[in-house]
This record gives sequence, structure tokens and C-alpha cells, in this order.
Amino acid sequence: MSQVSIDELNWGLVAWIIPLAGGILGFIIRPESNYVKHWSYLSIAFGIVIIVVSVILDLLSLATMILPPLFIIIKALSILVGLVFVIIWIVGIIRERNSIYWKPALIYDVAKMLGSP
Repeated sequence: MSQVSIDELNWGLVAWIIPLAGGILGFIIRPESNYVKHWSYLSIAFGIVIIVVSVILDLLSLATMILPPLFIIIKALSILVGLVFVIIWIVGIIRERNSIYWKPALIYDVAKMLGSP
């Protein structure tokens, strides 16, 4: 792994810590840095995954309102998925602070579809 400057570390953190918007900001501010690009792609992909999963769970929640047991299960699943997103976000912060090029499964797959190197 090549050396990463403090400036790149900080912009990588900004990119990851604000899913979607931080990634776009990282691309604008440090387009030449491979490290910032990596975390920017992950941030944008993470934001997209959060939005898509949230919309799907909200639609399922609306569709099951007339069936209370199923509605409760979907709501519980929504809470668990939210906790998983927070855990992934925290692990990402830790990985970024340790200068690790992290490749989380689903998020990195979406980032590759967006054009991540």
C-alpha cells in the first residue's frame, strides 16, 4: 500500500462519514487521489444501498398494514436493518482511519457498477 497523506485521510473520512453527499464532495475536492476516490465510491454506493433498502422496507410496511403480525415483523426487520447500517458505517470509519482499502460485499459491488477501479 502506498503512503496516504493526512489530507487524503481526512477527505476519505469526510467522503465516508456522509453517505452519498460526502462521496460527491470527495470527488469534487480530491479527484486525483485514488484513496479518496475509493472511499467516495463506497460512500455513494452505501447511500444508494441505504435508500433502496429503506424504500423497499417502507413499501412492504405499507403493504402489510392490514395484517398486524406481518406489519410488526417488517417493522422489526426495518429496525434491525437500520442497526446493521450503523454498524457498517462505524466499521467503515474504523477501516478508513486505519488506511485500509475496505471492500464490503454488497456495497463494493454497487461501487463497481458505478465505475470504482
